[in-house]
Amino acid sequence: MKNYFSRYVFITLIFSTCAASAQMFSGLMPPSKQRGVLTYTGSIQPDTTFNSTDGKASLNRGTVITSVPVYKSEKESYSVSMLGHWMDLYPDQTAMPDLYQFDVGLTYTRMVDEKAYWALNGNFGSASDKPFKDPSVDTIGGNFFYIDPVDEKGSWIYLVNYSNNRPILNEIPIPGFAYIYTPSKTFRGTFGAPFATIYWEFVDRWSLNFFTLIPWVVKTSVDYSIAGPMKASLGLDFSQSTYYLYGRVNRKERLFYDEKRVYIGFKTPLSQQFMTEMEAGYSFDRRYFQDENYDISPKNAIHLGTSPYLKLQLTALF
Repeated sequence: MKNYFSRYVFITLIFSTCAASAQMFSGLMPPSKQRGVLTYTGSIQPDTTFNSTDGKASLNRGTVITSVPVYKSEKESYSVSMLGHWMDLYPDQTAMPDLYQFDVGLTYTRMVDEKAYWALNGNFGSASDKPFKDPSVDTIGGNFFYIDPVDEKGSWIYLVNYSNNRPILNEIPIPGFAYIYTPSKTFRGTFGAPFATIYWEFVDRWSLNFFTLIPWVVKTSVDYSIAGPMKASLGLDFSQSTYYLYGRVNRKERLFYDEKRVYIGFKTPLSQQFMTEMEAGYSFDRRYFQDENYDISPKNAIHLGTSPYLKLQLTALF
């Protein structure tokens, strides 16, 4: 049972701290094991240059994510999740407005037998320069999960996901699956589609962390354990966010923002309930573009250049 719990804590913490997937993976923990999670992430990129006469700006980003079980028992649970995200340019730029995303979600989780369980969640929100201005900038999504533990080392996850703000195959229900494999303390992996994670302590004190939400979200790092859970990191992060601009002519068109980061980081628990993570590095290949679906090489992209960045993340479990 301890192995079951550790494997779900591992994947839940990874997903809950990623804005692109926090709502999608709400409900992965068994009902009686669910805990409240609150995460704040803030970053600053001081050198942001547009291909216009606006000059340089500072790109400031912030995200608050929380998930709270309002009722739980051995058999079932109800939880509420919320997400707030903002991307602010200072000073304001004529080439691009400030952008926001807000979501609220509800999740119901129920045990089928002593080990297997299912979860159903739905979320409603808005991702736009003018959130909730009218229905054209609203976002909705939903997921169904079935988690079937095979033994102490492995479990299967089956899912169906729907979203009206997905980079590809938008507004189409997509099935998925994954196998969670935890053979030892030095290796934990989730292998499937549309997501995968790996933790591998390949030599003493050194570990590899990898996360992807297929096809365009990737985060990987090599960590060195300084003392216990206190770690230093060297990593790469490729993230993406999508928005509906208010007043657009084509209602199916969305604004995409991409960026890649290389960084050195430091993370440590402050207590059993609190964890902090800091990063410093360079953000590059940053771009905005508008299209109905994601394009690897968009023709109308606005490039922002390269910038150093600083990032702070705080996580609380309760």
